[in-house]
Amino acid sequence: MNRKLIPLVAALAAGLTAATAETVGFYIGLDSRNPLASGVYAGRNNPNFNRLTFLYAHTYEYVPGLAPAGANTFAVNHYHPIGAYTLTGPTNAVVINPTSSNNRIPEISSKQPPFTLAPTTNALYAGKLVHSRSDEHYSDMRWRATDDLNQPSKYGPGSPEWVLFYSSAGTRTNSLAGGIIALELVTKTEGLNIGSGQTLRILTNPGDRFSLGVGPAINFSPVFWVEGDAAVGTYSASFKLVDTNTEGGRTAFLESGIFHLDFKVAPAPALAIAPAVHLTLPLVTAGYVLEGAPSLEGPWTPVKLPLGTHSGDQQTVALPAGPAVQVFRMRKP
Repeated sequence: MNRKLIPLVAALAAGLTAATAETVGFYIGLDSRNPLASGVYAGRNNPNFNRLTFLYAHTYEYVPGLAPAGANTFAVNHYHPIGAYTLTGPTNAVVINPTSSNNRIPEISSKQPPFTLAPTTNALYAGKLVHSRSDEHYSDMRWRATDDLNQPSKYGPGSPEWVLFYSSAGTRTNSLAGGIIALELVTKTEGLNIGSGQTLRILTNPGDRFSLGVGPAINFSPVFWVEGDAAVGTYSASFKLVDTNTEGGRTAFLESGIFHLDFKVAPAPALAIAPAVHLTLPLVTAGYVLEGAPSLEGPWTPVKLPLGTHSGDQQTVALPAGPAVQVFRMRKP
């Protein structure tokens, strides 16, 4: 995929990288691709052309010294279209769908379970189980317009924001100017609530809309919550984005595909004590291999050395205890 890597190389060489990234978790943009340039349906009209799209920002930390196209540098920052229409079926009988199995957060491909709803210190949501930003992937629920990334005086060439804005071959760079964007609730699990930083409930019934404001200025952080005694299980909500501005005969941007967000109330945590063998050995074990056996007579097999704690030139590691391995040794091959 063309991600403007040639100008990016020049920008990085010129030292125009940003010190800290200001990207957020999700963006709302427009798809400017038409017709489709690749894939089974290449040459056909793009069902997402000029359509609002909910985008996950897949961003990376900057690691100095790596090549610009390296897997661990922000040179590969890019979007995942989540709220998008899709095409299915044979090329002579194409079906246009307003959603897909990929229109979910957490993404199905990640195999990540739904977000955990947990108590919060936010006074407005006292006693509730709430989704909050955490170590869980995708948990940054801040939404902005892609316009927010298009600030040349603030985010110059080579910055993480610039890379993200021009990713996807520059097909998400059209402005939301003129639009007044609303979030429409399509469906939700009973008991799941949607609020904001100021209001407990902003969307209650399917068809309800909440205005996110003037397109380029969108800056929204939804709050998903359930009551503190909610049943254990999965809770989901589905949405689409709608441009509500038709004033003066203006043609509104097309509505987005339907996208889904998944949450869970987890059972109370249970602790278990696992039997383990603690071994102390030199911190540097180069030239030796750790082996285990059911008895001194063998047979001896290599044991993978896990990460441990160290003090001075010694380290302590914990290995699961079991009947298969009762004795250990360090052997020089």
